Amino acid sequence: MDAPAGGAGIAEAGGSPRTPFPSHDPWNTTPALRDGTFCFLNTPARLGRPVDWAAAGQSLLWRFNLHYFHYLHLLPPDEQVALCRDWIRHNPPGQGVGWHPYPTSLRLVNWVRAGVSAPDLLQSLYQQAAYLARNLETYVYGNHLLENARALVLAGAYLDGQGEAGRWLEQGLALYRRETREQILPDGGHFERSPMYHALMLEGYLDVLNVLPTAHPDRGWLEPVARRMGAALQAFIHPDGELALFNDATQEIAPRPAVLLDYLAALLGEVPAPAAVLPDTGYFVHRDAAVYLIVDGGAPGPSYLMAHAHADIFSYELSVQGVPFIVDAGVYEYPAGTMRQYTRSTAAHNTVSVDGYDQIECWGSFRVARRAAPRDVRFEAHASGCRFEGAFDGFTPFVGEPVTHHRVVTVIPATRQIAVADRITGTGRHRAVSRIRLHPDVVVSEGADGFVLERNGVSVRLEWSDETGWRWEEGWYCPRFGVRQRCRVLALEAEGALPQRIDYRLTY
Repeated sequence: MDAPAGGAGIAEAGGSPRTPFPSHDPWNTTPALRDGTFCFLNTPARLGRPVDWAAAGQSLLWRFNLHYFHYLHLLPPDEQVALCRDWIRHNPPGQGVGWHPYPTSLRLVNWVRAGVSAPDLLQSLYQQAAYLARNLETYVYGNHLLENARALVLAGAYLDGQGEAGRWLEQGLALYRRETREQILPDGGHFERSPMYHALMLEGYLDVLNVLPTAHPDRGWLEPVARRMGAALQAFIHPDGELALFNDATQEIAPRPAVLLDYLAALLGEVPAPAAVLPDTGYFVHRDAAVYLIVDGGAPGPSYLMAHAHADIFSYELSVQGVPFIVDAGVYEYPAGTMRQYTRSTAAHNTVSVDGYDQIECWGSFRVARRAAPRDVRFEAHASGCRFEGAFDGFTPFVGEPVTHHRVVTVIPATRQIAVADRITGTGRHRAVSRIRLHPDVVVSEGADGFVLERNGVSVRLEWSDETGWRWEEGWYCPRFGVRQRCRVLALEAEGALPQRIDYRLTY
């Protein structure tokens, strides 16, 4: 079709944004972009001008990020237009990684957010949306399909009245109606159980609300969903404002939680009260003036989509006096290899492994073979503290005989203690290891009956029962893609005929 008319932005189309869209790019700068240097996943590369959009030699995720255009807001309007035209010239329709439906979705969102208005850019925007509408990621599903839906809604609203635009808007909303029932759990959590992807999906729901007219009928169900998701997001936030890193989650990829909550408040009038218990998603939180503790007590992910699952059942993260002390390993990269396998392993989390086995069988970049979910999970919170407990039988197929791990975590503010009690029951002789991963900045010194952990002037005493063996391991902490820091991991061991027990306590 001919270039769509108009293009002054959503304000002149069907959906009028109520508040400015948030912009987010943690890696790039205006001077570097002008020089043709791009940085994604904390890895810079000079691609020149015109841009080498193929970016051969970089990982697939790096190249995806190049084609997202998250960095577009860093350039003034005339340079935005020039860069978009450069992309159009060097990326013929349907060819190259840039036309994969996922980067196409995010690029559409970013071009709409930037308010592209030149006729040739609008023509490309229309062409990209038409391509996406016919190439949805139904074979990937999950968060990818919700990103497809967001892009169709935003493009449909932006190009209102032009050709198929109205059909895209309805197609995107229909996807949201269908997928929300499946992907957003009753407690407000996203079903892939990743705090990072939860934050990204919430941003998408808020963008949709931002462009839909006040009287649009879909707002009636979208607004309560966004509020539930906002309440759930707050369960994942440490006192320092950063996300917990369960499953595939790192900092930087999603906008900071505070930015998302401000965006939610601007659209819906207020931030919902934070959730402390997410029974469907499987996260349980104790938060008071001194302690933030979050425990993973849920399934690794939906049975048919475990691409972002880790073997982290009953793992936890802990901040004391606003300072993170016990951390998740995070994610270093997605390509299959030693670091990908390591960060998904049980040994990379604060929980128990048996005979060296992981709780679930992760392989490749995004695959899980044999898996199991916890059972008999309970969480009690009251004025005198909280108690989490659960059981896990998933080691049985790996070790060849019945083995159950039962964990109880108790927080007692009156005595300023956190107690972790692990029981390994079943038949035969086995070796159980319970790991405690310390933030790289934690300084360890010997105490009377254990170790003293210190960071930023805050001290925590770590002690365990006399019959428990122990050793220090060297581990990795990967709070951001492409970033890894050495950290200390305390491995507490019990070996012999079952039952065995491993108990430890943290005094703050």
